[in-house]
Amino acid sequence: MSQRSLMYGVLLAIAASGAILYKFYTKPSDSDLSTKSLFQAYTQVTAQEISRLLGGRGDVVVLMWGPPSDDASHPGGPPDVQAVCQALQRAGLKVVAKHPVPPVKTGYDIVWTAEDYRAVLEQYTRVAALVSFVGTPRLSDSDIQGLPSARPKLIVVRLAKPETTRPLLEQGVVDAAILPQVEPPFADRPPKTTREWFDKYYLFVTPATVAKLSGN
Repeated sequence: MSQRSLMYGVLLAIAASGAILYKFYTKPSDSDLSTKSLFQAYTQVTAQEISRLLGGRGDVVVLMWGPPSDDASHPGGPPDVQAVCQALQRAGLKVVAKHPVPPVKTGYDIVWTAEDYRAVLEQYTRVAALVSFVGTPRLSDSDIQGLPSARPKLIVVRLAKPETTRPLLEQGVVDAAILPQVEPPFADRPPKTTREWFDKYYLFVTPATVAKLSGN
């Protein structure tokens, strides 16, 4: 397997399950150093970008899957949730709650429903942002029209699918999302800094930058 294929496999593992990363992050061997570097870049840069978006301060609620998901089997959340929460607090934000979202199966997908999104908005009216590890809520046009104009920012850091996230970014429903990097820079050399690791495999996209996406 090529190094590029290996790293894209790691990228998918991060998006799909923090539990898989736990093995690499807690017990790194020499061959796992690149995986650890990518995981650290994912957590640190994600937190830095969220903090910058919120002006360096504010209360946030982290959303993760509830029972019977793998997320719910980890006290305090799986490793990716815990690591991002710690990084958010170091970046000046306050994680006031980790809210379990009921996983609802629709066909082959596990979705975050519009009903639950509305319930979350009603429960957390005063926080600055919702940081989602459950992707984007599944919203119809009428659901979007019925959203309150004043609501916490919605930032999707796990399970953001370009085909469903981009329209919500364009409509201002999602305020930021981490998407896979389709045209990674630094192709002529391996990444060295935390930012280079992040930029090689991820994009932090906002409504202001979504129009610049080419292959996403």
